[in-house]
Amino acid sequence: MVIADNPFEDADKEEALLARVGATVRKFNCRNESEVLQAARDADVIMCDAAPITRNVISMAPRLVGIVEYGIGYDNIDVQAATAKGIVVCNIPDFMTSEVADHSVALVLALARKLYLVGRSSRAGEWNWRKFRPMSSLDGKIAGIVGFGSIGRQVAERLRVFRMQLLAYDPYVPRDSMERLGVKSATLDELLKASDVVSIHVPLTKETRGIIGPKQLALMKSSAILVNTSRGAVVDQNALFDFLRRGRIAAAGLDVLAKEPPDPLDPLLALENVIVTPHIAWYSEESTWKIKECAALEAERILTHQAPKHPVNPQVLAER
Repeated sequence: MVIADNPFEDADKEEALLARVGATVRKFNCRNESEVLQAARDADVIMCDAAPITRNVISMAPRLVGIVEYGIGYDNIDVQAATAKGIVVCNIPDFMTSEVADHSVALVLALARKLYLVGRSSRAGEWNWRKFRPMSSLDGKIAGIVGFGSIGRQVAERLRVFRMQLLAYDPYVPRDSMERLGVKSATLDELLKASDVVSIHVPLTKETRGIIGPKQLALMKSSAILVNTSRGAVVDQNALFDFLRRGRIAAAGLDVLAKEPPDPLDPLLALENVIVTPHIAWYSEESTWKIKECAALEAERILTHQAPKHPVNPQVLAER
């Protein structure tokens, strides 16, 4: 068992669980393909967070039978290459949905109430509510949710409490499934035109890369708030900077960026109508414990020839 990288200080949980099946766990902090190649040549299973599990890595690991991603997104893994070699790839889609939903809504509230500016002003000795005009209520406004999976649905539940009208765009979710939850299905263009708040919850795929670009941003209201807690590359960051700088949209809350960590001189970081958080939406003490356990249990299932719970290429299992 090779942990190519993860964000945690230790692998005690993984080691304890995988010891039950006699597996040895080796933990690394690989940052590039070369380091992964060195670490994983004799791996039966690779566990990873952001380390690149490329076609080259997969071809140079003759014993490899499984890859487990610490999290939902697996855009760092060449799934096509793994599938061609009969290697199952798994993710952990259900370990932190409430944390990400909470963080998304926290960004919405902080931006809508301008808390990031108000708090700084108050600490500086100012006491002037007029300085923060205009500020609008969320009550009765429209929230558009791009991607209506588990996280998107939880965001909808939370925003409903603020008496917002709810739209969602997800070509893989039937209209009636949305409507049963009190959410109206819309095309992406319809959602962007109508929404006062847009919250993005899609995986990074060829289909979603750059899904919010200049044409889409141009459809949004100048008073709209954009929140992204999915993957940085689903939004054209240069276009977003331009629209925010010119006031073409009001504000953005970003837990993910195209480059992480960003360049300290990234101009986006200097904008006063942006909140940037360090890819922290997934985190709680509870989610940390759960993801380590869930990832280790998926690895255990693979090593003991059981079907994993969350394969992203299930056709591999059907062919075994």
